[in-house]
Amino acid sequence: MLLRLIGRPQHRKHLRIESDSQWFDILAMAGEHRLMPLLHARIERGEIDLPVPPHHREQLRIAHRESALRNLAFRSELYSATELMASEGLSGVTLKGGWLAWYAYPAAAERPMRDIDLLMPAEQALDAFNVLRANGYQQSEASAKSPAAMIETAKHLPPLISPSGVEFEIHMHAWEPPGSMEWGMPPLLDARILNHAGPGEAGDPCLYPKPQHMLMHLCIHAAYSHRFDIGPLLLADIDFLIHRETIDWKSFWRDAEEGGWSRGAALVLRLYWMWMRTDIQVLSACPHIAPIEAVHSAEALMLQDPLQRRNLGVTASVLGASEADGLGGGLQRVGQRLRGKHRARIAPDGESSENFANWFLRRSKETLSAFGNKELRGAARHHTAVGRWLEQGEA
Repeated sequence: MLLRLIGRPQHRKHLRIESDSQWFDILAMAGEHRLMPLLHARIERGEIDLPVPPHHREQLRIAHRESALRNLAFRSELYSATELMASEGLSGVTLKGGWLAWYAYPAAAERPMRDIDLLMPAEQALDAFNVLRANGYQQSEASAKSPAAMIETAKHLPPLISPSGVEFEIHMHAWEPPGSMEWGMPPLLDARILNHAGPGEAGDPCLYPKPQHMLMHLCIHAAYSHRFDIGPLLLADIDFLIHRETIDWKSFWRDAEEGGWSRGAALVLRLYWMWMRTDIQVLSACPHIAPIEAVHSAEALMLQDPLQRRNLGVTASVLGASEADGLGGGLQRVGQRLRGKHRARIAPDGESSENFANWFLRRSKETLSAFGNKELRGAARHHTAVGRWLEQGEA
């Protein structure tokens, strides 16, 4: 139902939402996936021509207003941080929402932001982190390693919270380096993104990826980094990006094939085309046709309850090992997961935030509870199915 509301008009042709309880459930799900401001805007523009009960309409209006105010605060902080780093000779590129909200969507409020991601040259990342720390930004959570130790192996440094409460992530890489995940990741293309980045409008001090690189990042982030557990806002991001900018599709698919991320892009864009587009242009030069089974799995993962995402990876990992190597393989994978290699143990002051015994007990309980969740086990199977397509080209 939610995808029909944000998708192309044909999906709403015979749509009927007649009860208050239906609207309650839709808005609850929309709230979980940060889609209420977009729904409000689409209703106001007449793109969704359905009677909405007044109290639910007011909910949507409030969500839109709160998103507008929040994004204004985010933009102000982004500008301040960019100018602060520039005063120290540091320059990065603002990823995803920082550009999408203000340049792709009809109004910034329609694209809620959770944090600000800044891609820095690896040799500048720690300096940028320290500059922000010196100006009142705080690391609020423990990390698996110290910031200095993360430069060589991690995607980004520990999140920082600005004095006004905006979360920043300083990235050394746009996505996870190969070898850092339990599955394969495409080769890093950070230099290409940084070297081809450009400015926004007059008065905007930030640099942003060029449109083709923005679309590449959205596809890789969704398919490879998160296996689609990121919500349907992805489809709206791609839709507004493609409608604002001109994408050279032959060049895009050539880059995807050469860069090792063409299967992920094929899956993302077939799912996008199924819900958002009426033409085949986005897939016209695609070297792969993602099987419908993988598309349905990606859709299910995209719409899953965000609260179960924390345990999805471990559940999929253990179930996959069990299917491949039997019970022994599954138990071995549980052991690997519970050794604490990536546990968040380094607090901002450099001291251990949680001893291993307490962490092991807590995560063991969470893991065992996850295996008893039928919906989570189903999501784990979808996770595995998507992985088979990405890694082997199988449905």
